[in-house]
Amino acid sequence: MSITRDKVDKTIKKLIKIGIQRNYRSLFVILGPQGSKQVPIFFELLKQYKLKDISTLWCTKQAANAFEVNNKTNLVVRKDASNGSQDDSFLTPYYCSYSDIEDISHRSFNLVILQDFDGLSLRSLSLVINTVKGGGIILFLFHDIKSTKDLMNLSLNVEHKVSRFNKRFASLLHSCSNSLILDDTLDILSTGLKFSDGEEFDRSMIREKIEELRRKFEKDAVICSLLGVCHTVEQAELLLKFLEVLKNRSFHAVLSVSSAVGRGKSAALGLAIAGSLSFNYSNIYISSMLPKNVDNIFKFLLKGLDALNYKEDDDFDLIQSVNPKFKNNLTGINIFRDHPQSIRFILPEDIGQRLEQAELVVFDEAAAIPVHILRNLFGPYIVLMASSTSGPGASSPYIYTNMINIIRPSTSVASQGERLQEFYLNEPIHYASGDSIESWVNQVLCVEPVISSHLSCGFPVPEQCRLFCVNRNTLFNGSKQSEDFLQTLMSILTSSYKSISPDYLVNLADSPNYNIFCLLPPMNSSRQTFSGVICLILVHLEHEIPDHIIHCGTNINEPVSNCFNEWKIKNKTSAGFSPVQGIHVLNIVTHQNYRKMGYGLRALQLLQEFYEGKCISLDENLAAPRKITETCLESSSTDLPILQQLTEIQPDSVEYFFVSCNLSSESLKFWKKNGFVPVYISEKTNSEGEHMLSMIKSIEEIFKQRVEKYWHNFQDHYHCHLGAEFQKFKASLALSLMQFRVDWMKKDLKELSKADIDLLIRPHQMKSLEKYCQNLQDFHTIMQLVPTLANLYFRNRLKDIELPRVQEAILLSFGFQYKIAEDVAKDLGLPNMQIHGLLNRTIKKLTSRLYAVIEKMCRKYYRETRNCDGTTCSRFE
Repeated sequence: MSITRDKVDKTIKKLIKIGIQRNYRSLFVILGPQGSKQVPIFFELLKQYKLKDISTLWCTKQAANAFEVNNKTNLVVRKDASNGSQDDSFLTPYYCSYSDIEDISHRSFNLVILQDFDGLSLRSLSLVINTVKGGGIILFLFHDIKSTKDLMNLSLNVEHKVSRFNKRFASLLHSCSNSLILDDTLDILSTGLKFSDGEEFDRSMIREKIEELRRKFEKDAVICSLLGVCHTVEQAELLLKFLEVLKNRSFHAVLSVSSAVGRGKSAALGLAIAGSLSFNYSNIYISSMLPKNVDNIFKFLLKGLDALNYKEDDDFDLIQSVNPKFKNNLTGINIFRDHPQSIRFILPEDIGQRLEQAELVVFDEAAAIPVHILRNLFGPYIVLMASSTSGPGASSPYIYTNMINIIRPSTSVASQGERLQEFYLNEPIHYASGDSIESWVNQVLCVEPVISSHLSCGFPVPEQCRLFCVNRNTLFNGSKQSEDFLQTLMSILTSSYKSISPDYLVNLADSPNYNIFCLLPPMNSSRQTFSGVICLILVHLEHEIPDHIIHCGTNINEPVSNCFNEWKIKNKTSAGFSPVQGIHVLNIVTHQNYRKMGYGLRALQLLQEFYEGKCISLDENLAAPRKITETCLESSSTDLPILQQLTEIQPDSVEYFFVSCNLSSESLKFWKKNGFVPVYISEKTNSEGEHMLSMIKSIEEIFKQRVEKYWHNFQDHYHCHLGAEFQKFKASLALSLMQFRVDWMKKDLKELSKADIDLLIRPHQMKSLEKYCQNLQDFHTIMQLVPTLANLYFRNRLKDIELPRVQEAILLSFGFQYKIAEDVAKDLGLPNMQIHGLLNRTIKKLTSRLYAVIEKMCRKYYRETRNCDGTTCSRFE
């Protein structure tokens, strides 16, 4: 039954009033089937405290039209509104299904109602909460839950049987300092409310400071007009920096701004572009990894044009994309007020040579752009960049720092002073600084990095560090200690991610067969304190290997999943082998200040020892180790410690270790050190411009036969494509992929015979090789024979011969990659003449070996065909 606003508890009124005064958001959770009937009360309370132009968003898992027509509780709200107690603005709230949240993510609302929680994903939750203005209300409606105890069993839109994350979410609802949990009669059931001292938010003071900046530039109509569109003082000051560089036409300059999500970076970029048009910039490009990222740029670009008195159709035309992937997004503007000017959106990978005529290039969420693309995006034009480093969908601060370190050398060649300038925004746009809802959301989603730059343990010897298994039940129980540890783990785990996805956290909590391992420094005997996590490993228990690994080179159209178990049954095969079980290393991440020091190698070695059954305790009083299974995790008590010693756990029986990673010299070197061999390499590059490499290591002797088969399949596939898709590989990397020190790789093959040589190289070709080795013929006369020689050498058919590494690299470059001498010289950093000299020496050595085989076979034949009377029969007579 609906109640009047006069009977509402004073605590509810106080929370809303303080939220409006301080420009903070408030969170209410209503339990019970009649919760929807109380929504008008919150709308009335917002009006009562002088909040004007109240915009309302109502979210549900149903399609918006179906919800509007069929939802009975919504009709009750409309009926109440028709009695005159509601404002017209509430009669037409904006209805949105959770599947369409992305389409309204750049709008803002005062009242947001979230219904049908089981249809809500974490990504949708983060997007919709970011649309709430300061002083606004977020209202959760749980129609099927009547008590706080039942709240612990709520279900999110996930497909996992175990609901660790949901229980943690319910627990954290109680801890939000600006929240109340109510029943459907608005009685308070639980609260985490903490009314702290604070000052009233003064919008007039912000406007006054912005006006003060405008008065300083009142003689410059462009700057003065654009400053009037800014929302915060920081944003206005950033815009001034942008406009100053644009006005001075400081080409080669790179200006980069970073901040948490929702600080107005994109708006500043849009206003700066509007200013550049008044400064007569003609060719302007906007780029981002996703078209939706630049919606705000175009939105404020149009606001800037309006402030500068540009009129659509008279002064400019808008261009909408016809690409269905872009969903009719704005992708360009043609300006023809004074002279032709052009603004275009383009994906980073499509830029190519289009920047030759560019004067201004703008990158939104620049840290998410792959490094191989970013390196080539700077030139004789001004670059403005923005990156989010905290919040949902943001990039890791570590990734942003790496990006800046890559850019700095590119800009240091400029002649006029320091060309790279960095800025940081702190003030939120939609609400005041210190908003507890923002902190709460970041905590729930683990998207605010909290990793410390240095651990108290110093830099211990890797051999002294120990590996522990993380109890996921305890990790996600919502207690303070567990939350602190979870935030640390997620900060390390996401430090290498271009974009932090909230939904990743649900998989980490509830996906079956996942396990988390942590490498910790040795405990101080005098002080038993937690020093921090040095390295983290995330693994998944697999039950089969997909076809693209078993039949390397087979064209598979479906994308490769992170976990094999997510593949469809048709994509799995036994390939003549019985089913096997293995460990898929999904991620191994070391603390950013402890990388390349051997800690990752140590963690992986301890993990392998654990699954090999080598972690055995000598303590007779220790309880029998328990096996890590989903049943055990689901039923075990959350009172167990977060970290469990490996001696307390019985590992699953596995036969192999597997990893998929982006191919690079560093990653290949790391996995080779641990005894992994490649079994698959993708022909096409991924979004980061890298080839995906899959590697495997046998744990059980019986599985080595299978790995050997995969390795030979890989060799055939790899050799075939070295002259095509892999031709751009550096010789050192290409060579490293072919050379592995594994016992079965060097096993004796069939001895090369003269008949084999005759099939591959004809006698007159052998003569050409001999003349080339004597410098009597040019290289082009024997060029077609180099692939044959390379194949014989790298297939280990030429015994007792081993070339120096540089000669191997040259042989591979000419024989498999079909490179010309100039490219090989550039790759190896050697003079062209030296490359030809080393190649000649290499071919001479291989040719000598072939002649040795021929002579040996001839001697053998000579002895066998000697006549009894001492005469001989020659095969060549």
